[in-house]
Amino acid sequence: MRRFTFDFLPGTVLTDERPRGYRRLVRQTVIGTAARFERAATAVLDWQVQRRSGIAALSDSGDDAPPVSEGLEGIVVVPVLGVTVSAPFRVTRVLREPDRVGFAYGTLPGHPEVGEEAFLVRRVGRETVFELRALSRPAFPYSLAAPVGLLLQRRFSDRYLRAL
Repeated sequence: MRRFTFDFLPGTVLTDERPRGYRRLVRQTVIGTAARFERAATAVLDWQVQRRSGIAALSDSGDDAPPVSEGLEGIVVVPVLGVTVSAPFRVTRVLREPDRVGFAYGTLPGHPEVGEEAFLVRRVGRETVFELRALSRPAFPYSLAAPVGLLLQRRFSDRYLRAL
């Protein structure tokens, strides 16, 4: 099993901790009434946020990734500035609670970021909320890449928030 590229406990992205040296991103949007919760939860666990954002979620064999499960390894293929970037991951946590469903994945060697990202659907009163969380830093040490990485992270988080 490949080692994660980050140095904090898997699942930390689901907490309010911010390990030193990592950016924390938490964004959310209301996607409908509480009645939309089940359908949105199913979509999140079937990689629909990624796919509807133009990102392929693949298993290590290159086929479409199966529904999310803890320990699942794969690759997200991200179109960036006319090229595609392959970003290896492993699912660190899957949540299936009455009012919160989603998952987190961590980066593996070859991913352009180091850290963890989470995709959650929450039922909050009469609303369904989609929440995106990330703890990340660039995988490559060049300082000029950091602003570009931040810009791309913002761009894709905007896409993710519109996906559901």
